[in-house]
Amino acid sequence: MRFQKLALISLFVGINLSLFAQNDTLRTMRSFVPTSNAYDIYYPLDFLIKETENGIVTITDTATQLNITISNYSLEKKVTVDELIALLNGFLLDNYQKEHKPQDWNLYESKFDQFIELKTTLDNTNWIWYAVTKKKKLLVISINKENTINQNEMDLVTLMIDNLIIH
Repeated sequence: MRFQKLALISLFVGINLSLFAQNDTLRTMRSFVPTSNAYDIYYPLDFLIKETENGIVTITDTATQLNITISNYSLEKKVTVDELIALLNGFLLDNYQKEHKPQDWNLYESKFDQFIELKTTLDNTNWIWYAVTKKKKLLVISINKENTINQNEMDLVTLMIDNLIIH
C-alpha cells in the first residue's frame, strides 16, 4: 500500500513538472489582419508587428531576434505542389543565389491545399520557409535568425500557421 502511494505521488509530481515545463512556453496571443484582409494570424502579444505599404508583415521577437515575415499573393489558378516548389525555388535563386532541389522541401497534410517547408541557411542566417495555399491564395512565411532556430520557436510558428485563416 505504501509503495502504491509513493508511486502515485511520484507520478503526480512528474506530470505537474511536465505541465509546468510546457506552460513556460505559453504566451498571450493577439489576432492581426493586414490591410489587404487576406488572412488572420495570431501572434504573441510581446512580439513587435509591422506592415509595409506593399503588404509585407514582419513579426519580431526582440528578445531572441526571431523574425517572421508574411507575404500574400493572389494566384491566377490553383497550383500543384510541384508548381509551388518551383515558384519558391526560383524566388530563392533570384534573391539569394542559392539553389534548392524539390526534394529539399517537406510537404505536410493540413487544412490548406498545400503546406510546404524548407529549412536552409542563406547569407549566414538560419531560415525556415513555409508556403501555404488555399484556393487561389498563397502565403509565403519565412522565419529567420542568426542563431539556431530552436524547437520552441518552430513550435510557436507552427501553432501560428495552424491557426491561420486565409480569407
